Amino acid sequence: MLNKVNGIILRRVPYGDSHLIITFLAEHGRKIAVMARNARKSKKFGSSLDLFYENLFIFSQFKGMGTLTSVDTFNSHYALRSDLYQLTYAQYMAELIDRSLEEDEENKFCYTLLKFGLDKISEGHDPAVIALIVGLKMMQLYGYQPNFYMSEVDQSTDAREFTAYSFKYNSVLTARQLEQDPHAIRISNRALYLLNLLTNLPLEQFSQINISGDTIKEMEQLVFKMYDEYTGVYLKSRKILEQL
Repeated sequence: MLNKVNGIILRRVPYGDSHLIITFLAEHGRKIAVMARNARKSKKFGSSLDLFYENLFIFSQFKGMGTLTSVDTFNSHYALRSDLYQLTYAQYMAELIDRSLEEDEENKFCYTLLKFGLDKISEGHDPAVIALIVGLKMMQLYGYQPNFYMSEVDQSTDAREFTAYSFKYNSVLTARQLEQDPHAIRISNRALYLLNLLTNLPLEQFSQINISGDTIKEMEQLVFKMYDEYTGVYLKSRKILEQL
């Protein structure tokens, strides 16, 4: 049976002396693995099997893994892969999405989110900001929902008062509530405001946004700690990000 599916390459793994196993995220939100025979020795597929290529995949499949017949590239995201900083954030987003999906699971939002992230970084938007948006949107798929809009101590919603995030209450705290949780993470009011904004921002309404490097670092560190605390997922790409 011949299949034609649009998708974005998530992984490529050598198999034997000359083959590649390509895993791509299809536009309907399912991961599909196919065998690209002789891809490492022939020029049949060219560079179209590199990470993050957006292709039309044509493959035959009867039982088990399919065999790739041909690809038609829509977007290579070449500029993204030529910059280490952008590439590492792209790998982080892809790994975060990849790890959230079981092999037989289907979630179209994952494809939408990955395409959004790759497209926006390729367009020149700050990759750290784009990765923050993807990380915040992905939390619900890992079974966790942060609370940046209301203190669970007294249900206050005045964003100007928030100065910390509490894992004990899973919510923001005001300065006067810090005694309720001495281990709450102190973070600037602006960072908390922006985290709430990005969490609730529809992808289609995103436009250029300028955030200082220090504020991005604050936001990023809190999001990383949330993933550690509530999901336990370990990402190789995140370790590289922290080194960068």
